[in-house]
Amino acid sequence: MKVLIADDEEHVREGIELAVDWAEFGPLELLFAEDGQQAIELIRAHKPAVLFCDMNMPGMDGMTLLNIIREEGWNTQIIVVSGYDDFVYTRATIKANAVDYILKPFRKQDLEQALERAISAWRKLENSQLHSWETENRLKRADAILYEQKLAMYFKGEAPFHDGIRTALGKVGLAGSGIRAAMLLLRNRTELVERRFYGDAELFFFAANNIAQEILREYGAYYLCRLDDYQWLLLTVEGGRADSADRHKRYTGKVVSAWESTVGFRTLTGICEFAADADKLPASIGAARAALLKCELLSPAETSRPVKELPSLADQSLLMRTALKNADKRYAAEIVRSFAEALRQRGSLQLKDLQACTIEANLLLNQMRRVHSNENDSADLFIPLWISDLKEWENMLVGQLWSLIEEGGGDGFEGRGIQAVKDYIHRHFQEDISLSALSERFHFSPQYIAKKFKELYGTTVVTFLTEVRMEKARSLLRHTDIPVAELAQQLGYADENYFGKVFKKHTGLSPLQFRKQPRDS
Repeated sequence: MKVLIADDEEHVREGIELAVDWAEFGPLELLFAEDGQQAIELIRAHKPAVLFCDMNMPGMDGMTLLNIIREEGWNTQIIVVSGYDDFVYTRATIKANAVDYILKPFRKQDLEQALERAISAWRKLENSQLHSWETENRLKRADAILYEQKLAMYFKGEAPFHDGIRTALGKVGLAGSGIRAAMLLLRNRTELVERRFYGDAELFFFAANNIAQEILREYGAYYLCRLDDYQWLLLTVEGGRADSADRHKRYTGKVVSAWESTVGFRTLTGICEFAADADKLPASIGAARAALLKCELLSPAETSRPVKELPSLADQSLLMRTALKNADKRYAAEIVRSFAEALRQRGSLQLKDLQACTIEANLLLNQMRRVHSNENDSADLFIPLWISDLKEWENMLVGQLWSLIEEGGGDGFEGRGIQAVKDYIHRHFQEDISLSALSERFHFSPQYIAKKFKELYGTTVVTFLTEVRMEKARSLLRHTDIPVAELAQQLGYADENYFGKVFKKHTGLSPLQFRKQPRDS
């Protein structure tokens, strides 16, 4: 918080500075001005909370200064300190909605009482504006989500083009013609959301959208839309440029590269070669998706072999049924790992090939669920069609088979097993813990761990892990002088800022504020 003292007499400025016990009002930074012109320049640059102002100054006097402050809408609270008991000055003070009019020579008590009222008024105004800003921001976010949902249905061909779609496109900044489409498929989404964004998918999209905004700001109009968890759509407006096709590809590539270098997520890209009008977008999006389906999923080293026939998961169905019948999780995992390795050894695996395997896997899973599950009302098991990372696909299929065994009561030691998960989190809270990692370690499906942990302990795995980390953080902040950045690393947070936000959410204080509290509090 900043306080500005404006008076043409140096001894008056010093007198106010020496008279007030500033420490009583919290951390303050004092600024000084010799006339009204200096004062308004400092107000514009520093936005002080309080202004002590003389009325009779050379150049720009106090009355002119007060008029400018109110005309420009500054929240600065004004305390007039004048040597003149003049009605004109008093009237100007009232019009400026000043806190007080103090005559020279002033008393310490008068200055401090006026300062206390000024700071209180400033804080109320700031909080009110912050609340209004937050409310407006929430409404904007709600509108953005509504537009995204409405447009996603149109982009996927699930809703016809109508005036509401045209309006929504206008709201997100897209013109009616010359729109180019690129389909972006997130390859390691599950890993990133769990490990780097701690399960917060909205924070993940927020980070990705901010990066895209930085890249595309110089491009012009664009819109990044989530069609589902894996498929994102990037639309840009060409603006009549002759090089619009190349420019669209170049900027899409910049966004994808920035995502990988900054956040660490990998992306497959399918680009439509032609621009489209707003009412023809599903066709151009379909062309971009067709290009996406031809993307190669294997590494260059894996594609150096001769291409073999695509293996069929149905050939493994008998082995899978045997594993389920015997409740043998290790055998079930071995079957899936072996099939995934056959895909890696095939010599080529395009996205359309993996989707064929996904469709086959989903059919088998639901056939087996009807036979092996004791839960008649359990939801269908499925692997998302647009998974494009073979390792993620493999882990998800293993997890679904384990879910079938667990639904059939074949996990064998559910209580002791979930207790082991809890004990492991307690001992390894500083490590990179996720549901996927716990699943691999304890041979439970991620869904099973999440469900049983909540049933047994009344909280989620992520919440429990955060509470353990926050307990350790409070202890370290109280009893050590370890820098906050190093402390965050020790607790398993790669980002010091994110740790600070989580800590403040749980305690109401920043880590540094918490550390400054008395040790016995």
